[in-house]
Amino acid sequence: MNEDKLYFVFISILIIVLTIVYRNPLLLLLLVVVSLVAFKHGKIDIGPLIQKIPFFNNSINLSSIKIEDGYIQKGNEYIGVLLIYDIPVDYKDLSENSLRNSIASFYKILQVGEQVDIFFRKKYVDSIKYKEVLLHKAQNLRIIIDSDPSNSKAKRELEIINFLLDRISEGEYPFKYEIYLLIHSKNKERAIQLAEVISKGLEGLNIRSRLAKKDEISSLIFLSECKCNKISIPSQVPFLTPFSVDKLPKFQLRNDGILLGKDVNHGIPVFWNIDTSENPHILIIGPTGAGKTEFLINTSLQLSLNYSIPIVFFDTKGDIKQRIIKRGLEVKILNPLYHGISLLKASNIPIQVRAMQIEKILTNSFDLDKIHSSIIFKLIYDTLEDYYSGKISYLNWDVIDEKAKSMLDEITYLYISKIIKIIKSLDHGGNIVDYIIPGLNVIDVTMIKSETLRKIIMYTVITDIYNKFSALVDNGTKIVLVLDEAWTVLKNEKVDYPLVADLIKRGRGHGIALLMATQNIEDLGEMSSVYLDNIGLLIFMNNGDKEFWNNVVRRFVNINDEEIYNNLTFLGRGEALVRFLGDPRPLLIKTDVITS
Repeated sequence: MNEDKLYFVFISILIIVLTIVYRNPLLLLLLVVVSLVAFKHGKIDIGPLIQKIPFFNNSINLSSIKIEDGYIQKGNEYIGVLLIYDIPVDYKDLSENSLRNSIASFYKILQVGEQVDIFFRKKYVDSIKYKEVLLHKAQNLRIIIDSDPSNSKAKRELEIINFLLDRISEGEYPFKYEIYLLIHSKNKERAIQLAEVISKGLEGLNIRSRLAKKDEISSLIFLSECKCNKISIPSQVPFLTPFSVDKLPKFQLRNDGILLGKDVNHGIPVFWNIDTSENPHILIIGPTGAGKTEFLINTSLQLSLNYSIPIVFFDTKGDIKQRIIKRGLEVKILNPLYHGISLLKASNIPIQVRAMQIEKILTNSFDLDKIHSSIIFKLIYDTLEDYYSGKISYLNWDVIDEKAKSMLDEITYLYISKIIKIIKSLDHGGNIVDYIIPGLNVIDVTMIKSETLRKIIMYTVITDIYNKFSALVDNGTKIVLVLDEAWTVLKNEKVDYPLVADLIKRGRGHGIALLMATQNIEDLGEMSSVYLDNIGLLIFMNNGDKEFWNNVVRRFVNINDEEIYNNLTFLGRGEALVRFLGDPRPLLIKTDVITS
């Protein structure tokens, strides 16, 4: 014990004696102060004392770890340790298919153990010195080859060295590396046995490994400076990169909700949760006969069953109602010629807003220019204002026609009057939206042959549904609209008078989801970017046109040439590539069909 410690002990004893003599416990505070001063100046070491206190002693007891050749014993657990000392293949040696298969095989081999940890240690080396070593080896190999042109081994080694020199010249940094596999087990024999099984499996992939020696394991555990002997570059270590993992979308995007189908590559079911998706809308793109309608019906049925909400189909060909009835499903058929639409009823909406809505509906339906659109707005607004202010006692299109006749010149009146006459054939007071019920609803427009009249009906129903369901905000999905032949309302929708595009942007906040199917991106019209940026689930169905996958689909998903030429151009009916909003990694699925 040195002099400083003796002095500290003497002072401590003196303070304790004084405390006893004067019977004053406060004197012990003086002992605390003296101890702190001594500790601060390094006169005493309280480390050993702290280690004896259980609360502070949470470090691992290294004495319980036993290290031997090939394994680690940690309490009742044994860990076999394999050192991978050589991977003689690189990316250039394998085709994309071979590399993918090799990576898959690598991880399958590791599945023989209950838990297998992979440790990759690397230390960069001086690239200039390493390059000098390679040049010297290359010179010696050329001499060998010159004396023995049939020496294939020397030729192969020279080829590898030339490859390394090229890659280093291109900017890759050489490094020393070690790769360890730690195989966990409950007994020593099992740990060693599993390690040897994995080692033999890796041999089939031309990956060389052996049981690690005691000093190598110690170096790994205590993270001693890497004294690795194997030198490589990134291109030569293909099996331990992040790209070895399958490119799957985020788990939470595909694990819950409605069933879309089965992942073709992994055989697992794929779901889509309309509530957690960034947007509740779906867009399906695919040629005739690809299975778009079946997918729409199946998805809509699941939404109806899961949420007990109205599903509204617009049936332009008559096949939707037939398919639903054929499946034995309950459905309500709504005929706009019978139930009618109601353009002029404001329904608790400010008259200016309703006039603007009618202007948008008619402008998109009749493809009006801005002048005639403004005339329509003025006529509608003035008529609504006169009615609700009590200047006129009834409201219909005859009143608007009379107002147009008195305000407009003859040529303009004839044009506007023609539009009014067409509208009168549909707008006879009823409102088809009032008849929509929870479950499957089909608005049947197959009897209406005029494309313009179909647009008026569909735009009006979409607008009135928005008016009805927009009162509540952020209250979950409340209604789903399904457009099978979406081009009928999207292709000619004007940028200055958006209806469906507005619904796409605002629908989520009001609980309105839109499911659409069409044949081409061009069908989306001038506002295609609005739709594609706000679609929660984008689906591309089978299309044999390589240009379609190259020039269209690649804009929205991560796919490579091999996937296009070997898989995507040969999709069958009901197979599709799906992309969730916010994640460009697609899934190839076989869509699910509910038949009853």
